[in-house]
Amino acid sequence: MKTVPLIALALAYILECNAEPIDWARVHDLTIRGVHQLYDLEVDSAMQSFNAVSRMAPGDPRGPFFESMVHFYLYGLNRDEKELASFFDGSERVIEICDRLLDQNDQDAQTKFYLGGIYGYRGLAYQTSGSTFKAANDGRRGYLLLEEAVREKPDLYDAYMGFGLFKYLLAKVPKSMKWILSILGLEGDLDGGLRSLKLAAERGIYTRAEAKFFLSQFQFAEGRQDTAIRYLNELRKEFPENTLFLVSYAAMQQRLNNFDEAMSTAREAIELNNRKKVHYGEEFAYSTLGSIYFSLNAFSNACTNYRLYMKMTRNDERTPNRTFYRAALACEIAGDREAAVELCRRMKEPDSQNRTWDMLNYRRGQDLLNHPLTGAEILVIKGGNEASQKKYDRAIQLYNEGLQKAADNADIQVRALYGIQQAQFDADSLSSAVVTANQLLEKRPVNEAWIIPHAWFKLGQTYAKLGKTVDAWRAFEKVGDYDDYDFQERLETQVEEEMKKLTDANNSRQ
Repeated sequence: MKTVPLIALALAYILECNAEPIDWARVHDLTIRGVHQLYDLEVDSAMQSFNAVSRMAPGDPRGPFFESMVHFYLYGLNRDEKELASFFDGSERVIEICDRLLDQNDQDAQTKFYLGGIYGYRGLAYQTSGSTFKAANDGRRGYLLLEEAVREKPDLYDAYMGFGLFKYLLAKVPKSMKWILSILGLEGDLDGGLRSLKLAAERGIYTRAEAKFFLSQFQFAEGRQDTAIRYLNELRKEFPENTLFLVSYAAMQQRLNNFDEAMSTAREAIELNNRKKVHYGEEFAYSTLGSIYFSLNAFSNACTNYRLYMKMTRNDERTPNRTFYRAALACEIAGDREAAVELCRRMKEPDSQNRTWDMLNYRRGQDLLNHPLTGAEILVIKGGNEASQKKYDRAIQLYNEGLQKAADNADIQVRALYGIQQAQFDADSLSSAVVTANQLLEKRPVNEAWIIPHAWFKLGQTYAKLGKTVDAWRAFEKVGDYDDYDFQERLETQVEEEMKKLTDANNSRQ
């Protein structure tokens, strides 16, 4: 009986001695090749490379890690539940390998990078699929493991990608949700997150491209457009077949009102997708084109492209209410009331935590569902598009025409007046902006009541630019008289910032 274990041990020893040593340089090269293939959207080739890595180094987590990531990206592309299941199955394999390695050496920072990374992506997958508790639980595990990895091995720059991503996203959690972070024992760090991502983008090995992409999105959101576009252009140059990077660039240019550049890039993405087996971002290219045409008041073209986007997504959960609403507006103004009604019906009622644009667009969408647009509302919409292009004189003209046609509808009146106030402020017509604000603040809107505290805030900014500090302070204080309105949390933060500026300026003069 005792000979069986001895035989087993002998066989294991013989097999180990006869096994070919792992060529780690080859493992690394194959992993790099697979990552590049994945970012060139050559999905089948990438999977073959990662499968080869797993066979060459069966006890190493990198092959299974990147195999599971292929399924993660494909799920993000098509929301195919089979891909999600494959990702979670693969992630279990990664966790098993990493746990075994950490049992042997609990100071293995490289293994903690893979384990923290896979838990982080599991958190993102759970969040996307609506499992908030599981998302928070796995996200916390990933965060802490990555934190340990960079603390134990500061030059493990790949780990800074996930760590930086978490730190930035946690810093952007709304105040109303901060209590969740305190329960989890987590805190965000916006600048620290960006610094960590920058390290991964410039010095990472496997995560460099992904870090650059996230960094481009976050830098743009923070108003650093030149830096954002620089990172995105680096990715476009390195991975010219990646339509996601093209569409992201087009969207940025559209938001910067560079419509010709945005339109040509979006069309380039569509043409590239037509030549590829896997189409990535094509639906978003059409959404971007719809948004461009909408901003140009070319509503018929906007309606056509938005509807192409809707047809391709086939998943309303992926479409924000803002897109549904703008698409409905475009179709309504273009004369297709039936399409506008259908789009409004597909909008999702936001949960109690979502009180920003999603709630406002949903409310306006329900109103459009029940009542066709009036001529006054169409003029206000057109005025907003002109103002977004900094064509302030034309915008004010359209807003005034809308105001005249609004009759006694206080909601349309305040939308028109608020548009005029903002346009005058942006055009440095500050005295006129004060007059408009006072006219607006006399109104009593029902559905657009959120505009009143925002008008007080804009009036405070106007007085501050005019050097009327006392009047500015009083206007900012008036914002505190209002409660339970759209964008309240963000506005109150802005008020605090503006009042701090006034205090600092006053102290510097003393």
